[in-house]
Formats: sequence, structure tokens, C-alpha cells
Amino acid sequence: MSIWDELKLVHLASNASFNRGLGYYQNKAVLNGEESGGGLYKGQVSGSQDNIYDVVININHPRKSICTCPFAAGRQVICKHMVALYFFFFPEQAEAVLAEWEEEEREKEKRYREWEADYSAFRQKKLEEVTAYVRSLSDDQIREELIKALMKEFDSAYPDDEYYDDEDDVYF
Repeated sequence: MSIWDELKLVHLASNASFNRGLGYYQNKAVLNGEESGGGLYKGQVSGSQDNIYDVVININHPRKSICTCPFAAGRQVICKHMVALYFFFFPEQAEAVLAEWEEEEREKEKRYREWEADYSAFRQKKLEEVTAYVRSLSDDQIREELIKALMKEFDSAYPDDEYYDDEDDVYF
């Protein structure tokens, strides 16, 4: 089972609220908290511009959670302050999320290094082929090939969309 299946409240947060809330938790923006029973947790979270928000999270009914921040006030959303308070009470889940992210980053880095090695080998082989081809050409053939390559580059960079009529699908 993935850690994401275990998160009872924060999985309803937007990506931005989730990431910022995790950052608030890591930066110790949760000033205090107490468990009220029945899945209710209360606390205060320091927000931006030194504002302090009162937060109540309900892990059994997440949409009944409340926060006094402008983003959540009067709305049934999960804000970054709620996410921070959640992780304050469930730090093992925050650690599990961070560990999973770190593993994903290691995997991405490994795949990139493999791709880079494959690309470097392929590029080296292609360079050897091109070098052998160019060395086999006469000076006149080299000039001809260079002119073709430069004109191909020019043609590919030249904006032709100025002469295209979308309505009639016709180039002018």
C-alpha cells in the first residue's frame, strides 16, 4: 500500500496547498496543537506576513475542517495550514511522503544518468560517422553540403505562419 492511500485529509488538498503545508510543517509553523477527540485536532499555524490562523481539522470528515485564513474562510477546502497541522499530529506520514519523494527523485536521477550515457555513446558514434563522411568529401562537395545544411537551417527557422489562413486552410 502506498503512503498516499493512508493520508486521510491531505489527499484532498490541491498540489499547491499540499506542498506549501508540508513546507510549513517542516519549518515548524505549527505553533501549538491539541487533540480534541473524535478525529478533531485544533491548533494555531503561523502563516505568511506573521499572521496566525486558528485551524481545526477533522480527519473523519475532512471537508468539515476549518481555518481562519482567507483561502479557507467560508469554503470547504483543505488549505496549507490544515495540511501543516495534520502533519504536526502525524509526523510519520510526513516522513513517509518525504521518503517517497526522495526515492522518486533518486529514480529520476538514475534514469537521467542512464539516458545521458546512452545519448553520449550514440552521439560519439554519430560524430565518428559524420567525421568519416566529411573526410571522404572533396572541397567542392564539402562546400555544397555546407550550403545545403545552412539553407535547410534557414528554411526551418523562417516563419511561414504569417501566410497561413486558418479559416481556409490555405497558405498565401
